[in-house]
Amino acid sequence: MTHAYQNSPDFAGKTIASKISTSAYQALIAQPGCEAVRTYFGLKDNTLTIIVVGVDAIGNDMTAGIILDNADNCPTKCPNASSLMS
Repeated sequence: MTHAYQNSPDFAGKTIASKISTSAYQALIAQPGCEAVRTYFGLKDNTLTIIVVGVDAIGNDMTAGIILDNADNCPTKCPNASSLMS
């Protein structure tokens, strides 16, 4: 699936991955009432990125809590080697 996306002419030169630290995820999921996480796609400086938010037991976004919106995107911050990259 990752290769299909990366090799699609529709997404040439676009963001192919986003990295957020484990400590940020741990803080997000440690929030009282957090039962899941939801990932949204967004634009930052006209570049595709991800935004991650906690989700409560009834499926509501916990927007008053921690929101992860500062991902390191690839390109430019890419792994040196990954079988998920084409």
